[in-house]
Amino acid sequence: MGYFFLPHVQVSLQELRAVWLTNVDSEILTSRSNLEQGLAALKALGFNTLYPAVWNRGFTLYPSPIAQALTGSAVMPNSCYENRDMLAELIEVAQQFNFRVIPWFEYGLKAPPNSSIAIRNQQLITTDQQQNPIKNGAVWLNPTYPEVQQFMVDLIADVADRYEIAGVQLDDNFGLPIELGYDSFTQLLYRQENREQFMPLNPRDLARSQWLTDKITDLFRQIFTATKSKRSCLISLSPNPLGFSRQNYAVDWQLWEQEGLVEELALQVYRSNLSSFLAEIDKPEVISTRFHVPTAIGVLTGLRTRSVSFNQLREQVQAIRQKQFAGMSCFFYETLLNEQLSPQKTPRNLADLQTLFPIDLQTGLQTNLQILPAMLQQKESVESADSLRSLNAIRTSAVLLTRIRENLKAILAKFQGSG
Repeated sequence: MGYFFLPHVQVSLQELRAVWLTNVDSEILTSRSNLEQGLAALKALGFNTLYPAVWNRGFTLYPSPIAQALTGSAVMPNSCYENRDMLAELIEVAQQFNFRVIPWFEYGLKAPPNSSIAIRNQQLITTDQQQNPIKNGAVWLNPTYPEVQQFMVDLIADVADRYEIAGVQLDDNFGLPIELGYDSFTQLLYRQENREQFMPLNPRDLARSQWLTDKITDLFRQIFTATKSKRSCLISLSPNPLGFSRQNYAVDWQLWEQEGLVEELALQVYRSNLSSFLAEIDKPEVISTRFHVPTAIGVLTGLRTRSVSFNQLREQVQAIRQKQFAGMSCFFYETLLNEQLSPQKTPRNLADLQTLFPIDLQTGLQTNLQILPAMLQQKESVESADSLRSLNAIRTSAVLLTRIRENLKAILAKFQGSG
């Protein structure tokens, strides 16, 4: 799908406002009521795209027969995702607010060393030269192994087949730390495909790096083809900057984009310094991609142990708009709405967020009419809330409700005045 900006044509496009929904340090995915409340809050800020985690720590967060065959569990065991279909719930709630839902296969080829997928399938895990399988605190499925390839292809294509989604997303974990790939299977395959030459001992040898990069590209092609055969949906990618991706993870996402395999890019630019942030988004490969496919910039809004100020968030969002990118994606939901998570949650100033993420007159009227029923329902359920956390969340929703009512009155007054 082409996406070209022509300098002589002025077209007003809706800004892409996306957010990653995680199952770590966040409770938005843990229940349907949390989904309803969270999506209402996001819609009030004009957000339109959701990247929910669906593949995390070696398990799916939705019922998956594909995952069950390899991990032994259809869904993450001993979790709030059992006995429900979180993804189906999310899609149903999202449709009420007109969100795009693009499931995010967060862990890619990565898995915890003690996960069932690693323990049950040790032959599928690659290693470094010392036969150590752990890199960056995780083990990595071998992208050259046919069974791994089939698993990843089937896992993602199955979601496209069974759920009404706008796309699927892979991120920086879909790659391989360059130090890995020295297991016996991969070394033998390298010899077979390189005229019996042994794999170079230098993991950053150019020939070896290119061979691994080609293998990962081949797998991405397979995923693209299989997913498209199930549903005409976007293939979204959220990688690290190109130089880092190529050198450290054998990923050449620029090639993928040029081949038409990437139809939406959400580039992770997690920088606290504005000058370094600008340096990344001004790189030639980023600018080039922006003229081909919708390109958003991934912004770090904070982590549990690391807060990001509103001023930093505002500077980066303004820079994204000034550079005319398609929009931004915020990592992650909780820190978008809260400046601090630990040791105590500190909500951001709602007026600041509304100023940074305004909604236009037409979108605002539609959004307010969509959100009002959900907000009213949440306000009426205060008496039945069974925890202080729920009560605080509902109070926050009530504040949003009051502001939305005020906005709605003002919008209606403008329409009446112009009638």
